[in-house]
This record gives sequence, structure tokens and C-alpha cells, in this order.
Amino acid sequence: MGKIKFGLTILLTMLAFAMSAQSQKTKHEDIFKDLAKTQPGYGTVKLQQNPKVNLLVNRKIKENETKKYITFSGYRIQVYMDNNQKKSKDEAYAREKKLKEKFEDLTTYISFSSPFWKLRVGDFRTHADALVMAKKLRDAFPELSSEILIVKDDEVRDVTLERDPSSEAKKEETTSTKK
Repeated sequence: MGKIKFGLTILLTMLAFAMSAQSQKTKHEDIFKDLAKTQPGYGTVKLQQNPKVNLLVNRKIKENETKKYITFSGYRIQVYMDNNQKKSKDEAYAREKKLKEKFEDLTTYISFSSPFWKLRVGDFRTHADALVMAKKLRDAFPELSSEILIVKDDEVRDVTLERDPSSEAKKEETTSTKK
């Protein structure tokens, strides 16, 4: 009898989690309308704002729903890290600009993790790939070579898998017509 109750409890718990997960997957057409809904036992939210805000936020939400980000554990190259309150942020952005002038296709990531500003570049699957790029960076910017180091990152994006296949087909068409 105890095993049956335990089994039913587990089954009901799993069912409740499944229903909860399903309800979280529903897409919201307008987040501001969802906030303003009145439900018994809940407070009321009244928003007073420019209608353009609604338009912009909802457009961004729809835009993000269509994007697919594929992340994996990989490596990035840290080019800068400092905690000087007065100049670290500006220096990180200045170095990013400098790197982009030489390596246009290199993805850059500036982050602030108190008290440090960091500039990291690239999305590399293997340490060897990151090592090759780190060498190129050291050769191009010898003054930064002492600060360049490879770091492990769990949120590395796979840009090749994120590309839109239709845009790739268009690129191929234009190159074949030029020939």
C-alpha cells in the first residue's frame, strides 16, 4: 500500500512538472497586455508609457524568437582585463576598436564582472584554434602580448551553425553570376 501511494505521488509530481513546463512554453504576443491582465487574487499593474515603447519591445521579442543561438563549451582569447575605475571601460572599448580595424571578422565581447572590465575575442571550439589566433594577435599587437591569454568559456557561439541558409544561398548566387 505504501509503495502504491509513493508511486502515485511521484506520478502526480511528474505530471505537475510537465504541465508547468508546457504552460511556460506559450508565446506571449504582447508582454504589456500580459502584465495588465487582471486575475483574482493578484494585484493590478498599470503602465503609463509612450506607445512606441510597446512597439519596440514587442518587435525585439519577436526578433529574438526567430534567432537561434547555438552555444557550446570552448575557448576565447582574453586581450584585456583591468579594474581601474577611471579608465578600464574606455580602454576596453578602445582596444576593441583597435582589434576590429585589423581583424574585422573577429567577434569581440566586453564584459564587466565587478571590479574588472574584460575584453575577450573569438569563439573557438578547440584550444589549438584559439592558440593559432592568439599567435596572430601577438604578432599584430606586440605591445599587448603579455596580456593575451586563452580562457575556457562555456558560452561560446557557433557562428557557422547560426548563419541563415537563405543568405548563404544568395551569396553563392552572386558569386556564380560574377564568374
